[in-house]
Formats: sequence, C-alpha cells, structure tokens
Amino acid sequence: MTETAHTRTLRAALDAADNIATVTAAATAGLTTYRALHSRPTETRLTLAAAAAGLAACLTDQATLHLRTPLRRRLGIQPAYGPTAQAGPAPTLEQLAAEVAADAAHRAATGAHALDRSSGSLTQATNWTGAPDGTATCELPGGAHLLCIPSPTDHGYSSRSYLLVRGDEQPLEVRSITELAALLEEPAADPAQPADSSGEDGDPWAVLGQNLAIGELCSPGPDGDDQADEDDVDQEAQPHAAGLL
Repeated sequence: MTETAHTRTLRAALDAADNIATVTAAATAGLTTYRALHSRPTETRLTLAAAAAGLAACLTDQATLHLRTPLRRRLGIQPAYGPTAQAGPAPTLEQLAAEVAADAAHRAATGAHALDRSSGSLTQATNWTGAPDGTATCELPGGAHLLCIPSPTDHGYSSRSYLLVRGDEQPLEVRSITELAALLEEPAADPAQPADSSGEDGDPWAVLGQNLAIGELCSPGPDGDDQADEDDVDQEAQPHAAGLL
C-alpha cells in the first residue's frame, strides 16, 4: 500500500523527535558528568562522560519506545526500519487441525512437568503425538502408551489428565513418573485366564486336598457302615456256633 504525504510527514516528525530526545539526553548526561568530575584527570573525565552519555541514550530510547509505539499504532504509521507486515492467506480447516494437533503435543509435554520435575522424556514435545480433538499420546515400552486428556475449564484447556493405557485393561490415571514406572513393571493381566484356575493349576496341595476329600466321602463312616458289617459277622457266627453245639 502506497503511503500518503501526510503519513510520511508524521512518521518523519516522530522519528526526528525520537532522535532529538535521545541526543539531548546523552549530551546532557555527558556534559553534567564531565563538569562534576573537575578534580579528576582529563582522561578520566572524558571516559566517564562518554559512558554516562551512552547510558543516558539507551535509557531514553527505551523510555520513548513505550511512548511512541502506541502513538504510531493509533496514527497507523509503520516504523521506517524493519519489514512491513503483510497479510497472509486465511487458514484452512486442514491447517487448523494440524495446528491443533501440534498444540496438543506441546501442551501435553508442558503439562508433563507435573509428572516429572527432572524434565525427562515425557516433557519433550517430540515424544508426543497430538490429535485434532486436543488429546495427545506418548508411546511407552511393552505396547502401552500414555494418554493426555484436556479438561475444559472456564479459561480453556488449562488442566490435563494422564492415563496409562495398556491392551484391554482399564486405563489408570497417573500422577507421577514413579507411579508410571511401577505400573509398567507390573505384568499385564491375561483376560483369557479364569480367575479361579490359579489354585487348580499352580497349587499342588489343592489337588491333594481334593483327593483326600474324595477319599473321605468314599470311606465308611465309624457309626454307620462299620456297625452294619459287625451285624453281618454276628449273624454268620450264630449258625456256626449252633452246629458246633
């Protein structure tokens, strides 16, 4: 866009005012310092005066920067130095989705500092893969991964939860890297293994106990079958004794 004569005049006037203020402050500080050190050697006076002038110039430039920047913005005047900002093309939906995924990865890595204060691998954005829905995953050993889920608040996605996902197991919330390492060291649960088969397969005493129980069921009782056997013996003995008599 071509500048108008009025805009160029205003910009030149502001630049000149900035230069005048900086030079005036530097000259005043240098001259004051030189006169204040009248008892010192000339070389010392000149050196300290130059240092005071340079410091005054830097401070004045920083002070006027906070004053002239809002004024330039209000008047629509671009500075004479630096490239002029050019309007870029409007973002597409694909570009926004990719940016959301990248933002999710960075936010997951930043939030992982709460899990690992030593700034380890979980806090590196390159180890996270973001998704367009705002979640992010970090691959872990053994086929597991750490899932970062944003929690909506009044000020946006400022809170995040971290879940350990491993196979078909229920996801577990992780609050520290120590807890994560302990969970990864635990063996994964086998969904095909029945819950009650451990005693039958792994405990030989359980089998022995079952055999003993079966034996007790099959053996005659002390008051029932034994008494019947004794009665049979007595009945057989009575005719035998009668024949002898």
